Amino acid sequence: MTTDLEPPRVPPLSAAERSRMRSRLMERTRSVTHHPARHWLAPMVGVATVGAVVAGTLVVTQKSPDGTGAPGVAGTSLASPEAKVGVDLGAVAKGDLTKVIAECQFPGEAGPAELVWSRHVRGITKDSSALVGLALDTKTSTAPPPSAPPPTATRGRRMPGQGGAPSTAKLGYRYCLTRTPPSGKLGAIGTVGRIEDKAWRAQPTAQRGLVALGSADGDFTDDLTTLQAWRLYRARPDVAKVEARYLLDGKSGPWTGGVVDGGFAYVEVQAHGKFKVGQRLKTEVRAFDAQGRQIPVG
Repeated sequence: MTTDLEPPRVPPLSAAERSRMRSRLMERTRSVTHHPARHWLAPMVGVATVGAVVAGTLVVTQKSPDGTGAPGVAGTSLASPEAKVGVDLGAVAKGDLTKVIAECQFPGEAGPAELVWSRHVRGITKDSSALVGLALDTKTSTAPPPSAPPPTATRGRRMPGQGGAPSTAKLGYRYCLTRTPPSGKLGAIGTVGRIEDKAWRAQPTAQRGLVALGSADGDFTDDLTTLQAWRLYRARPDVAKVEARYLLDGKSGPWTGGVVDGGFAYVEVQAHGKFKVGQRLKTEVRAFDAQGRQIPVG
């Protein structure tokens, strides 16, 4: 018995049969190579779509108060909170509320203003503090009689105008700041200013997280060794932290933590040295949400 078996003869294929087999083989090969490509197609499209949104829709410009801009992307921090010093001293004590209300009143007004917002903040010296507020005049204003002497301005204090509110501030809103305890070395004692109706009605937007309501950039101590600037804002609901630093002679000061409370924000910076009466302190401000992401301030 032999184990050498001769394989059966296979008749040769015709040209048509060879063509059909080649077509089937090519079809199966194409099917195998296409399946993995389909598997990755959806994730690739998803990544491309996200990239388009980040590169296009969410790009914003963040401007400093001096008008310089820095490109940013919403939801992505260009910077993170880094202030080591803060100005917030908490809510104003009930016994001090009358001081804020009195500071928020102009000469000739019939009655005390209605306090809208207030905060206790650090002062211009280490042994002083300040009370800052927003208020509304709910009474009818009365202009001083013609024979009355014009109000005088003290150093560092706004001189209120005569004749009642201007046509651009008929709503009666104002900002004010009073310093405590009163002391001659403070130099700047207090401030009251009218908020224009347009500014009060303005609301923060996605591109403008803070709306300025009032400010001072030239308060100083009596010996001219401390120069101070401060600002009050209406804040967007998602603003959780604000910081500010001064810009002076081409140099920037340290970031200082401000106040965010009740839909409003307050920032303040101080420079120390030897200054001149009338000198101003420029301020750079930035804001963050609760997750530490930077918010455009406009």
